[in-house]
Amino acid sequence: MNTGKIKKIVFVVISLVAVAAWNNMPCCEPVDSKADRPAIQNDINGDKLSSGSSSRTITDMAGRTVVIPRNIKKALSFSPPPTTFVYMLAPEKLGAWLGGQPNQSSRFIPDAYRDKPVFKWGQQPTQYEGYIAARPDIVFLGFESGNNISKVEQTQEKLGTIPVVCVDNTRNATGYAETIRFMGNVLGVPERAEKLVNYYQGLLNEVRTKVATVPEKNRIRVYYAEGNNGLSTDPAGSVHSQLIDVCGGVNVADCRIKSGSGMTAVTMESVLMWKPEIIITTSSEFIMQVYNNATWKMIPAVINHNVHLAPSEPFNWFDRPPGVNRIVGIPWVAHLLYPDIFTEKWLIAKVKYFYSLFYHYELNDKDISKLLNDE
Repeated sequence: MNTGKIKKIVFVVISLVAVAAWNNMPCCEPVDSKADRPAIQNDINGDKLSSGSSSRTITDMAGRTVVIPRNIKKALSFSPPPTTFVYMLAPEKLGAWLGGQPNQSSRFIPDAYRDKPVFKWGQQPTQYEGYIAARPDIVFLGFESGNNISKVEQTQEKLGTIPVVCVDNTRNATGYAETIRFMGNVLGVPERAEKLVNYYQGLLNEVRTKVATVPEKNRIRVYYAEGNNGLSTDPAGSVHSQLIDVCGGVNVADCRIKSGSGMTAVTMESVLMWKPEIIITTSSEFIMQVYNNATWKMIPAVINHNVHLAPSEPFNWFDRPPGVNRIVGIPWVAHLLYPDIFTEKWLIAKVKYFYSLFYHYELNDKDISKLLNDE
């Protein structure tokens, strides 16, 4: 074979090898490849996270675009419900309790979290100064539907560079899941948030399914007695009495919903006419005198010793604040209304698991007795 033919064969072989190698390369990546750019990924809310930055941009629950630190170490809130969410999700990141939180001796709060600073709640000038001095990474602000976005921006202006993050559904007993997930994402604990949501939604679905089997004519009539004399209340549709609705009770109060903090004044004559079978209260003063009051003793709930004081440690189970702390009130109210369906054994199991998962506290039998019997 002559030299010319050999050169042609070598050239053809080299060309074939080059083509094969080209075909096995990744397809058409431009020079500005992904490997050369900071990674951008989306979290559960579509928020943009840059791997080369210490901050990230989120969309809060009021639809605002907010830049927050990637790693939240200290969070504060302007009202009790978001504060409780933070404690449940990431207690080590809670910067301070708000006045009245947690209740009394706080025996069901672990020592590591009990002695945090206590701030007054409500947005006064002195509070802004205290928040700025505390140097939190973020401040959560409850933003229920209908709130004014301009007030949120005023709050942001007063706090300067501290990001204000709005959260919704902090008071809706059937809508906590989205808020738990959102705040868990912001605080960097999405897996823990999912555990809380699984318990909450499982409990809610179980109670709803079982009370759906109770005929309307057999639904228990309930009155929510507020104030020291028991003559303030919140009717069906109010966030404050919502657990009655959730647990299949009939809220007997035939009165208007009072906006804000609720507590519509009613007359003794009205309560007598409504004839509640069960009375629920959050007032220890009311519970102490109701059985000795001649007029109240004419009401079926009092006659049958069916007046119940909601447990309140470390947070109230039924109301005030009407926040995520009421999840444990769902099995409690369900048991009060329909003990044949929701037994005491069932209730105790639900309460123990809730305190362990949400409050980071392991209850023993003595603790359960104290909670359920107001000891």
